[in-house]
Amino acid sequence: MKYSYFNILSCFLYTFTSFFIFYVSPVLLHAEEQNPESAELVPHAINSINIEKLTEEKGSEPVERITQETSLIAALFQGQMTKHPENGRQKQYYFIKRPSLGGQLTYELEKDSQTHNGTTYTDTSHRFKETIRIQTAGWVYNPALMKYSLMFEPELNQTKEELSQGEAADSSSFSPDYSMTATFLEAKPYTLNIFGIRQQTSNWASFSGNSESTVDSYGANGQLKYKILPTTFGYSHSENDQAGFYTSHDIHDAYNLSSTHQARRSNTNLTSTYSDDKRDTENIKNQIKTFNNNLFNNYQITEDNKVTLDSSMSYNTQESDWIDSQNINIREHLGWRHRPNLQSNYSASHSRQESGDFSSNMTTLDAGLTHLLYENLTTNVGSRASQSIYSDEKETAGAGLLNFSYIRPFSWTTLGLHSGWDYLYTERSGLNAAESLVSNEMHSMSYSNEVYLNNYNIDINSIIVTNTFGTLVYIENIDYTVEMTNSYVRMRRLPFGSITEGQTVSVNYRYLRDSAYNDALFTENYGFNFDLWHDWRFSYNFIRVTQDIISGQTPQNLVDDTIHKTDIRYDIGWSNTSLSYEDNNRLSSASYTRSQMQETLHWSLSQIYFSMSGYLGQTDYKDHDETNNYYGGVTIFDWMLRRWCKLHLEGYYDKTMGDFDETENNGLKAGLEFRYRIWTARLSYELTDQNYINTDSQRKEQLVRMEFIRAMW
Repeated sequence: MKYSYFNILSCFLYTFTSFFIFYVSPVLLHAEEQNPESAELVPHAINSINIEKLTEEKGSEPVERITQETSLIAALFQGQMTKHPENGRQKQYYFIKRPSLGGQLTYELEKDSQTHNGTTYTDTSHRFKETIRIQTAGWVYNPALMKYSLMFEPELNQTKEELSQGEAADSSSFSPDYSMTATFLEAKPYTLNIFGIRQQTSNWASFSGNSESTVDSYGANGQLKYKILPTTFGYSHSENDQAGFYTSHDIHDAYNLSSTHQARRSNTNLTSTYSDDKRDTENIKNQIKTFNNNLFNNYQITEDNKVTLDSSMSYNTQESDWIDSQNINIREHLGWRHRPNLQSNYSASHSRQESGDFSSNMTTLDAGLTHLLYENLTTNVGSRASQSIYSDEKETAGAGLLNFSYIRPFSWTTLGLHSGWDYLYTERSGLNAAESLVSNEMHSMSYSNEVYLNNYNIDINSIIVTNTFGTLVYIENIDYTVEMTNSYVRMRRLPFGSITEGQTVSVNYRYLRDSAYNDALFTENYGFNFDLWHDWRFSYNFIRVTQDIISGQTPQNLVDDTIHKTDIRYDIGWSNTSLSYEDNNRLSSASYTRSQMQETLHWSLSQIYFSMSGYLGQTDYKDHDETNNYYGGVTIFDWMLRRWCKLHLEGYYDKTMGDFDETENNGLKAGLEFRYRIWTARLSYELTDQNYINTDSQRKEQLVRMEFIRAMW
């Protein structure tokens, strides 16, 4: 038989498990748990004394209970049994808590088919997994010296793979998963913690499908717990191998230092981190080295804390495969609460950035006043002056703003009104039409809604997308897509990539800037919202931005934008319905109208839980007569058929139909779970299907999994 060695190994593992429970647990360890803390900290010394004699002397129950043994082997060691605490084994210089034991058997049938230009490639695999999990904890020499926890989870995998070309391959692998932590000198002013973890996990999520990852990590953290200057320092290393819709190998090394000093009227914090991140995704390799340092101080100038001064300084450097950069920033902020309803704020900052052959210096001064009238009307007035120097070019700007916000509660509704005006005047000198660099432009990514970059005439090949920390680079056509529409660039997240729905990302790119000119931007915004009977909510916002060219060459795309946003929401707890409409008429970016409807239902009764959410939307791009329709949803159903049996169903569907792009994604997960005491059995089916209709490209993955689990005990 092809998998006879699997059966032999399974019998061996469970024979070993049974022997461990039968022999080790009753012979060396007591069966009943007590408070682990008392067992670890208080040494026991139980002599081999007749139980009846102890009962007679005390006139009641024995002083120390001795577990009744049910096996002959355990009875032979009863004298040794009485020398150990009830929840573990203890000698003079160590303590081992009674090990918890678990096991798992898993069978997986996976079928992965990919279609490109009418040709289909299929990969079918059978996989067996056998896992044993042992977990314990204790101390060495003395609890004050070292405490530890250990988890060992050896796993053996056997795989048979069949390819559509008729090829076949057998393979086996051994994964010694483990988890280890140790704490030295916990009660001392200096404490050291070390850890090591190796873990394999399988995940399935809506709009992401099935993925597997193996994480290896280890590191240490030290603490200097001095009252004047408590300090923590550490090092960590991790490697993550991910398999699923795409394969990825990530390596992360990090050093960190943090320190705090707290006085009666001030608090100072210092943090410093250095990280080295390497990523290999589908043979696309990149590396980022980051060094971040931040110093912050909060000082109470007055005893009543009405006047405070916040000071901060940061120095950051980054080395990557595409560009090296460094940034230094200094900022002072003074907050002054004159009265309970009147407060002013003043700030000054200076920053310098160098990225490749591009450098900039920026100095900013801010002042603002906030006033609250009758707890209903809030007024904000402020001004700003800034100067930016780019090599031999300079940009000077001045701005003023005035905002009002009014909130009035009634018995049947709450009314909110807001309005604001912002005026920005900018003078530019020495600027010529040339390539410029944009760093850390933030955007929130969504699968159904595209985002447009802030500038035009962008070099599309220069676009780099990272996480907000800049330590992880995302891959085009795996994590996101990029399209050029007229002179603008739009981006959209892909469902099976590493960017999660709604995640904020940082975008870096180069673009051709306009020649020097002086201009004034005037922004006005108005809006209102009101709630009816705590169920209905209506809101409307209007934004108008106009640009006046005072001198110099008129830029290619003037700013003349008008934006209308309307939202209606009806929420009665078990049902939440929303309608939204947005009309963007722009010259500085792409113009479009977008309408969307969302509905969320959730219902639970006794042993049944059901939730369903769906959305339907349409985006019309006015500049190039393009329409993009999208709809989809997620459904979850849980039913506790019996106290020992649970049914879980989950499915999702998403479709986008545009003039230049059409995709369809759907998935299903169904599972049955049976429990009997410490035993669990699971049967599940997972389907993930992604279809790029325009390019005749499709990928479908199916997975059947059977699991038998013995819980930790």
